[in-house]
Amino acid sequence: MSAANSAGGGPARRPDLAVPRLAGRARDLSLFGQALDGRSGLVAVAGEAGIGKTRLLHELLARRPESALVAVCPPFREPYTLGPVVDAVRRLAGSVAGLPLTGLAGALRPLFPEWAGQLPPAPEPLADDSAARHRLLRALAELVDALGVGLFVVEDAHWADETTLELLLFLRSRWEHGPRLVLTYRPEDVPARSLLRRMVAQAGTTRLEPAPLDPAATADLISSMLGGEPVSAEFAEFLHARTDGLPLAVEECVRLLYDRADLVHEDGTWLRREVAELDVPPGIREAVLERTSRLRPAAAGALAALAVLEGERSPGLVAEVAAMPAADVEQGLAEALSGGLLAEDRDGRVGFRHVLAARSVYHALGALERGRLHHRAGLALEREPVLRSAELARHFKEAADPGRWAVHARRAADDAIASGDPRTAFGLLLDLLVGGAVRGAAVAPVVQRMPLYAAPGDGPLRELVAVLRATAEGELTREERTAATWQLARLMFHVGDSEAAAAAMEQAVPGLVQDRPVAAVHAMMMLARPLGTPRPAAQHRAWLERAGRLFATCSGAPQERLSFLAERAATLLVLGDPAGWDAARDLPAGGDSPGEVFQRARGYANIGEAAMLWGRYDDARHLLDAAAALAEEHRHLRLRDLVAGTLAHLDWLTGRWAGLEPWAAAALESDEPVLRADALQIGGLLAAARGDHARMREQTRAAAATGRPRGPADGFRDPSAALARLALADDRPADALAATDAAWRLIEAKGLWLWAAEIAPLRVDALLRAGRAAEAAAAAESFGAGTRGLGAPTATAAGLLTAALLTRDRGEPAPAAALFDEAAAAWQALPRPYDALLAREAAADCRNTDGSALRALLPDLTALGATGDADRIRRRAGGRPGRPGYGDRLSPRELDVVRLLAQGRTSAQIARVLGLSPRTVDKHVQTAMRKRAAPSRTALAIAAVASGDIPAP
Repeated sequence: MSAANSAGGGPARRPDLAVPRLAGRARDLSLFGQALDGRSGLVAVAGEAGIGKTRLLHELLARRPESALVAVCPPFREPYTLGPVVDAVRRLAGSVAGLPLTGLAGALRPLFPEWAGQLPPAPEPLADDSAARHRLLRALAELVDALGVGLFVVEDAHWADETTLELLLFLRSRWEHGPRLVLTYRPEDVPARSLLRRMVAQAGTTRLEPAPLDPAATADLISSMLGGEPVSAEFAEFLHARTDGLPLAVEECVRLLYDRADLVHEDGTWLRREVAELDVPPGIREAVLERTSRLRPAAAGALAALAVLEGERSPGLVAEVAAMPAADVEQGLAEALSGGLLAEDRDGRVGFRHVLAARSVYHALGALERGRLHHRAGLALEREPVLRSAELARHFKEAADPGRWAVHARRAADDAIASGDPRTAFGLLLDLLVGGAVRGAAVAPVVQRMPLYAAPGDGPLRELVAVLRATAEGELTREERTAATWQLARLMFHVGDSEAAAAAMEQAVPGLVQDRPVAAVHAMMMLARPLGTPRPAAQHRAWLERAGRLFATCSGAPQERLSFLAERAATLLVLGDPAGWDAARDLPAGGDSPGEVFQRARGYANIGEAAMLWGRYDDARHLLDAAAALAEEHRHLRLRDLVAGTLAHLDWLTGRWAGLEPWAAAALESDEPVLRADALQIGGLLAAARGDHARMREQTRAAAATGRPRGPADGFRDPSAALARLALADDRPADALAATDAAWRLIEAKGLWLWAAEIAPLRVDALLRAGRAAEAAAAAESFGAGTRGLGAPTATAAGLLTAALLTRDRGEPAPAAALFDEAAAAWQALPRPYDALLAREAAADCRNTDGSALRALLPDLTALGATGDADRIRRRAGGRPGRPGYGDRLSPRELDVVRLLAQGRTSAQIARVLGLSPRTVDKHVQTAMRKRAAPSRTALAIAAVASGDIPAP
């Protein structure tokens, strides 16, 4: 059938297409409004691309009286910090003059340089990124309140930078006093470790998931584009089948049929041509590209420029980027607007109606054309009154203009650091170096300004190592080679290549002493740290003394002096030198500048961790608590969280297990690899104590692969001790020896026997079980001689335990039992109750009693949480079997409790339903939270539904 004629031979009427109305969404819109009226903590609209999330949102906003701040996250590879929010504020407010802002708002100057004259003075810089970020978020919240924002909306939140998501979390924490929060996102595109996952899983979130349209709603949408006249059921079902009811796909197909003149009007109903004659692309991209291919050159050129620019832009800017006359571009934009590809905002700017259309046009461009458009876009945006450095860096990177890329990437990184977003800064600068935009002598200064701790794992750091190694081997002056080698050594220490790092550091020291003495002191202190290399302790001590002599000649700020003295004290303690305690006590008092406060907190943390190596747990807790308090008070949040990880290990050692599982579950969501490694190891230790050895083995190995490499200097954080203990529990002495071989060789080479306190008893036990008694005795003698007179409680307890093991192996049960009792008392005095109980078990075994001594351990083991050990001892002692064990599965009673919990019932209500006491209900909840690693009751309900334990309420 000809498109010009109807089926009956009469003339066909070409439709006038309109923007479709919202079809099939009455229920979603009603629920959306109800959630906002009920002041839900957060309304999240989730769904795949093209499902209609944005349309639903805009329909709601048109009906709401509140002032809305709408931030749209662009699909940049490297999102710029808080960019969507900053752009939204700029659109909403022409200025901030006259707003009731406090001095806190001065922190907003880096984000809004054009308002510098209207904002309060900038506050003093903060030493900690997390503290700077928190201050900035509070200032933004104050500005949002002052602007009278009623709804805070973030579209395409799956592309949001982490700081924007942190702002949402901060606003949510005060939702009763601030704007209501709404976001749209695509679940399948949310990064695995994004804060967005945590946010939408919290209690108080209303989640809406618009479903695909059914055939009736599809017909309604099509009709709304065709003047409201009906469409045939056959036509609607045909398009529904081809598009799966995805609204954007339906609209694009209708517009494509319109462009092809494939729609006919007959007897008051819109029809299509015969199926055999009609081919509709199933994908949105294919439909968009076929439609754009039918546009005139002016419209196609304007669309290409807009696709490269992204977002809404003025016609003048589009013309400049397209390198076309303004009149031609305006005609082209009008054609694209009438065809429904573009939309126009109230300021006359134009942009694609959907990001999928923009991406389709962009990826259809050839590489050379894309590069030319990016270059023109960058040059045009450089002349804008407000520069967005991250966007400019992206354009010049794609345009292969390394000079301009480097300039703007550095500025963007500085902006990100000033905003407390070191991860984005790291990514921007890494791109520069790996992409070759910075070469030769310019590489080392870029690496020096990089926040290496913000690297997402070792992979990017190893890329940097390769860049720096190639740089250091290139043609450089002596000063330039020293700088490159110094940065290379620092990086290799970060990734655990300690021996190569030490060699590079020694190579850099002479030049640093000559050019940069303070940096030379830092290099010497890194060489003084006895980590990772088999070099004798005397060499590290020599570097420590040399660093002290050089530092005495340097004129440094008070914070640098405090940093050096605290690091010296911690290094002495890790070297097993009791002089470290005097050095720690002699740290200078006072000093309240931000730098001094940070260095004091960091020093307390490092000395506290060294105190754990010695087994001086009261001193360790005192120092770590002081570090945590300073970090919390002065908002050094990253340091606070790292100290919390160290305290978690101290809690494990000292038997404070009750809060460890919720802490570990929360820490696993952290972006900090060290924290995730700590959480994995703590979770594995708890699992082993409950008898789940497979999980312990899995999590310990995962911990070793997640954080920086751990060794015997890290004490109980060394995975070799945990793996050896597990191997011995499973009676696999060869595996225990393999687990401790590397650590033992390192300790022998360095002569630092304090480090062996965790593994010496395990290694001696493994050697004895393997029939290598002489080697076991030699190992015990080396350990004893190396720690004799040291005054380290862990070494004392471990020495008693090794002596007991050797005595038992010689067939002397009574003396062995006495030594095990002494070891138990020494462990308990630390206190390390778990180790004390295991030593008491060994003593009872030596005495070979009727089982009563073993059964006497059960209450303490159970109260501690070592239920796996309790079950093992109960079986050995021939006691009454316990109740059936469910491992990590929820018991029937726990399932009953969680099912009622998910229905929103309180403990008292659950107790009444099940005939239990509220206290018993709370115990079941705590046990279920531990099994599901849930930090809260709400998270438990969500996890139980997700795992299939209970049906969705």
